[in-house]
Amino acid sequence: MNLHRLTLTDFRNYRRCVWEPSATLSVLTGENGSGKTNFLEALSLLAPGRGLLGSPAHMLPRHGTTQWGVAAHLEREGQQFQLSTGLTEGRGRRIFLLDGERTRTMAEIARLYSCVWLTPQMERLFLEGAGSRRRFLDRLTVALLPDHTQQLMAHERSVMSRNRILLEQPDETAWLTSLEESISRHAVAITAARLHLLETLEETPFGNEAFPQTLLELHCPIATALKASPALEVEDQLRHALQQSRLQDKARKSTSIGAHRADMSLRDAMTGRQAAHSSSGQKKIMLLSVILSHAHAISRVWGQAPVILLDEPLTHLDERRRIILMDSLSALKTTTILTGTEAEPFSSIRNIAAFFHVQNGALHPA
Repeated sequence: MNLHRLTLTDFRNYRRCVWEPSATLSVLTGENGSGKTNFLEALSLLAPGRGLLGSPAHMLPRHGTTQWGVAAHLEREGQQFQLSTGLTEGRGRRIFLLDGERTRTMAEIARLYSCVWLTPQMERLFLEGAGSRRRFLDRLTVALLPDHTQQLMAHERSVMSRNRILLEQPDETAWLTSLEESISRHAVAITAARLHLLETLEETPFGNEAFPQTLLELHCPIATALKASPALEVEDQLRHALQQSRLQDKARKSTSIGAHRADMSLRDAMTGRQAAHSSSGQKKIMLLSVILSHAHAISRVWGQAPVILLDEPLTHLDERRRIILMDSLSALKTTTILTGTEAEPFSSIRNIAAFFHVQNGALHPA
């Protein structure tokens, strides 16, 4: 995946910024609050979802404005295309444009543009709720299986509709049955895709002395059932379980069964140490190991690695690991952007990376 040009308009603290990277590997440096993370967020928003920070679209316009836009000229496997997203007038709904035309589904975007990222906040993944970990897992899955986006959206719509019907019209059994069939079907498809990602990563082992192999583990009754029974049989089991749980779910005001109840964990392949029981530095190493392994797997399957965005990636890393990380990233030959407050820690890639200084929402060659 190669980025040729990125244009930001009234986005966060950027009034107007046109950037044309001169290398696949770029380093952005600057003081805290200068706009480094905002820049990464813009690139992350070109993929389906709410981006690197998870902010709602109406929070993204520059102060004093009501609309924003991000546009990119990209190339994938020799195919060049224009991809843009932003906030529209009227109801303030975010839209995507592909070569100037509205896209029909998010899968259209996911098939062309994939992006993974790591931020300092993600080190808290294993101290927070399961939702953050699921989103991390699903971002990796979408890069491998673009249709995963549609399955997630359809599942979420069905779950929200079922919750509403249980509260407002619980006697509409035919409607509930239809929604439960939809939840079961999409939950099995989502879980199968997540399992396929885990299998692909295991089939493409990546690790070295600095970033040893880290295993992702899916904690989900649906996944356990799929390992023992055919998909259609599991769908039937889920449908029956949902029907039996209507009274309890009405009291809870939520759906207790589905792909939205899954969790994941990370484990060091050699020692068996869980990320939840690791230090901040060990968690950082494990997350970076997953990002590198995933990029290599996607490159093997699709022929090209996704865009990689790493915000403050060198924190908690010693000098040896910093150098090995830089070497591993440069070998992927995909658009990769790293940030830091100072340029000196990135000195090992001075000859192959482009350096930019970020100040007041503007990029300047360093």
